[in-house]
Amino acid sequence: MAIPRDTIPSGADDDFAKYQGGKVKNWNGKRWRLWLLGWSVVCACSSAIAAPPTASESDEVRRSASLQGVKLWEDAAPADLNADSTYLLPGFFHAKVTLENLRRRFGAKNVRIEKVNGAEGEQFDGIVLFGNDPQRRAEIFFADDANQRGIGSIRVIGDKSRWHFDNGLRIGVTLAELAAKNGAPISYTGLDWDYGGAITDWHGGRLEAMTKDSPPKSVGLRHAENASGIPLGEGTYRSDDKKYAKALSALYVGTLSVGFEDRD
Repeated sequence: MAIPRDTIPSGADDDFAKYQGGKVKNWNGKRWRLWLLGWSVVCACSSAIAAPPTASESDEVRRSASLQGVKLWEDAAPADLNADSTYLLPGFFHAKVTLENLRRRFGAKNVRIEKVNGAEGEQFDGIVLFGNDPQRRAEIFFADDANQRGIGSIRVIGDKSRWHFDNGLRIGVTLAELAAKNGAPISYTGLDWDYGGAITDWHGGRLEAMTKDSPPKSVGLRHAENASGIPLGEGTYRSDDKKYAKALSALYVGTLSVGFEDRD
């Protein structure tokens, strides 16, 4: 498959040349592998944790539906776990959130350090939120693995989830609905391999803007059990391909990802 260079996040450019023929070679490009796994934006972060930037008063206070009026670098108060706004992405999350922040926010029993799956069988130490609740589970990759510090990316995978983006996208949205929201066709990789269901091109549609947000967001596709008439393997396909018309209802958003970059 071919992944357009203009969709590559900053910091991954040097690794692009090492991606050939739809296969990722074994090199020390963890950020690139997580980016692919997270469907085009997951983790373009450095291993060093920088000090928070100096910001103007207007920049310093960022309001969201899940964290009204809390300064970006301050600890958050405990969340209302019944409120839909608690599960907004990126919402409360930013690159400097600590394990202690998460425990205070979501409750210590709901925050655990565990192995999380990467591409090609790799596993990494990460943070799992609500590990026993499929509708609230979220996986966090560290920015600094060695010291288990910072957030490199957040990933939600499943058939149903309370987590959602501020543009209304959530787990379960069909490919047909996704294309309608985009207002343009969508190109994606074939299913059932490590990088299957990755969106490779929004073709200038409305949803392309989220990949350029700060932090950038992305989605990945999954298919219903026993689905037929869907594209499989390493090729790239379009949502308006009549050969795979069944994919419009059989494929759905099964992954939400947010990537964070360390700030100088």
